[in-house]
Amino acid sequence: MKIALDAMGAEEGISTVIEACILATQENSDIQITLVGRKDEIENEIKKMNLHNVHFPIVDAPEVVNMEDSALAALKNKKNSSIAVGIDLVKEGKTEAFVSPGNTGAVMATSLVKLGKLKGVIRPCLAAIFPTFSGKRVVLVDVGANVDCKPNHLFQFAVLGSIYAFKALRVKNPRVALLNIGSEENKGNEVVVETFKMLKKSSLSFMGNVEGKDITSDRAEVVVCDGFVGNIILKFAEGFAATALSIMKKETRKSMWGLGQLLSNQWLKKLRATLDYAEYGGVPLLGINGICVVAHGASSSKAIKNAIMTGYRFSQTGINQNIENTLKEIQQRQEK
Repeated sequence: MKIALDAMGAEEGISTVIEACILATQENSDIQITLVGRKDEIENEIKKMNLHNVHFPIVDAPEVVNMEDSALAALKNKKNSSIAVGIDLVKEGKTEAFVSPGNTGAVMATSLVKLGKLKGVIRPCLAAIFPTFSGKRVVLVDVGANVDCKPNHLFQFAVLGSIYAFKALRVKNPRVALLNIGSEENKGNEVVVETFKMLKKSSLSFMGNVEGKDITSDRAEVVVCDGFVGNIILKFAEGFAATALSIMKKETRKSMWGLGQLLSNQWLKKLRATLDYAEYGGVPLLGINGICVVAHGASSSKAIKNAIMTGYRFSQTGINQNIENTLKEIQQRQEK
């Protein structure tokens, strides 16, 4: 499978992206990566790293979208950016997926314009996976693509999230919950209250409202919210997990020696594999007529590698066709 990778979006630099490429291709030989970005800079970085036997195709993209660039400005004024060129490769069928640790808004806007939406999709959304107390996982959607939403947007996020949970987490009948400030049916703002009514009438396995503390409680496989709330939760969770892991590591080193410290280190490794965002890598943009995965700008090489793996797995599941079929069925039922 061919994947285009934005070499210019990582805060840690091009070397981090190159390391991710090596890790991904070592893990899965079926993956072929094309680096997209300033060719001279990428080639110079490969030389600096003394990677004589590393040969990844490079597609030159002279412009870079910075994190402070607005999505519309990037789309209009930086038509030769690594994001634009990378998505063009997907549009032209030269690669099957695009992965970027760059500007999320720019990836979203550029994907919409160049690839378009799947049939029946109102707004694409970003779906993140979180761990739960039971060891299972939950999909939180939307986590940043849509700041202002209407009830029909949130309803469709629930549908897309359910399909993703079915395909990615292999849950046959995903339970869906609506994120709110309370569990009561009449709680929340007007948008959430109306969304509740729509979900209650739907064929989805709707469990009602859940509060923030319930996201990881295993009450549902899909939790729905708008992108403003979802992005805050995502960033808080990343920061809190890093802080918690750091504190536990310091405390165990202080209190344990010898075999006890060895056991605690093994326990911390397991805990890190559960909590560290690098283990999850990137979040797919659901509803786009193609495959786009967005990674955190501060991603490590491991996180970007896992974002690449997310793109690979997404391509193997046929999620996009499933989305179109499901939305068509919903529309047909509504028209009867």
